[in-house]
Amino acid sequence: MAKSPMNTKRWIDFIVQELETSLALFYSYKQFLRLLSNRECVFLINENPEFWMLHNGTVQTTLFLYLGRIVDDSNDAKSFANFKKHCTSHVSDFSHKEFLSRKPNILQFNPKFMDGRTEPAMPEFKVLFKLASEHDKYLRATCKTIRNKVFAHAILTDELQYQDLFKQVKIDRIESALLTYWSISQHIWQCYNNARSLKYVQLSYPEKIEIEKNILRAIGFSSNKKLHATSCAGE
Repeated sequence: MAKSPMNTKRWIDFIVQELETSLALFYSYKQFLRLLSNRECVFLINENPEFWMLHNGTVQTTLFLYLGRIVDDSNDAKSFANFKKHCTSHVSDFSHKEFLSRKPNILQFNPKFMDGRTEPAMPEFKVLFKLASEHDKYLRATCKTIRNKVFAHAILTDELQYQDLFKQVKIDRIESALLTYWSISQHIWQCYNNARSLKYVQLSYPEKIEIEKNILRAIGFSSNKKLHATSCAGE
């Protein structure tokens, strides 16, 4: 049976899920790296080192698999680049006419719902997606290479072979890229589902703090204590 094509709604839902999963993995990974430079946290981690080695290795592997997939530029990939191609070739799906056909009763509940809303056009999509272009090259060169050579195909299996690749990993750059991609997907989701005007604003991921707290709880760090930023890497 042939697979049904990815329509605009499926594309938006898919890419939002991909990016939210990537951000959850990223903040779990980043928080664990921070804890390794805190003496009390290291002591707690060492109470069950095998588990935390497995946890961190699994999170790292999965994160780079997601990062590689997000920036995969092959024709059959479900990447952010392919999402961009779909949206810019289906701009009409974001028109007010199409929105009202998807939600025909909305004006009955709120006759002024469409007041002040601008209909997106190709130039606005280009400006929005251009925000991601500065991150694409870095993630393809570094994170996708790690995905391919270390985790997906295991071309490099010795740490000495791939340690230079990981030296190129910049946590802040990955965070900035993921937040940019996710913000774009959120603005497009709002445009498609709520007829909101496209915005060019980077958002903060709301689950970040809870993810960081959950990692602290998992290692047994008391919620009544403060984890001082000065003792943590990456700050």
